[in-house]
Amino acid sequence: MERIIGIDFGLSKVGVAISDPSGIISLPLKVIRYNDKKELINNLTSISEEKNVKKFVIGYPIGMNYKKNEMTEIIDFFKKDMEKAGFEVFLEDERLSSQYAKKIMIEQNIKTGKNKELVDLTAASIILQTYLDRSKHL
Repeated sequence: MERIIGIDFGLSKVGVAISDPSGIISLPLKVIRYNDKKELINNLTSISEEKNVKKFVIGYPIGMNYKKNEMTEIIDFFKKDMEKAGFEVFLEDERLSSQYAKKIMIEQNIKTGKNKELVDLTAASIILQTYLDRSKHL
């Protein structure tokens, strides 16, 4: 199985996780800070070339009421841009992933307020792990 990259998308930074080569476990990789979408896609392209990845899973922030919001529309456009760049892209419901990431960190006595990048990394790992676990059953 090929490796997959998971993304916790933000307007100025994204958390990035990557699967192990067998596609079973999600591992935190890095946080990318960026100024515009082109810079972000270039950074993700570099990572994908280095790690030999063609598939991405992006956290999809659908509301608790299952309605789209401003951020879901931004991610819809980002998904199209990633597909134009030649990547296979899937969306994974990310509701509560950041809250779950914070809970995990609190349980490990890690302060969440001063470790926002760690929250992003953990959320990206949760998003990707959810996709990996779900795709085993498809």
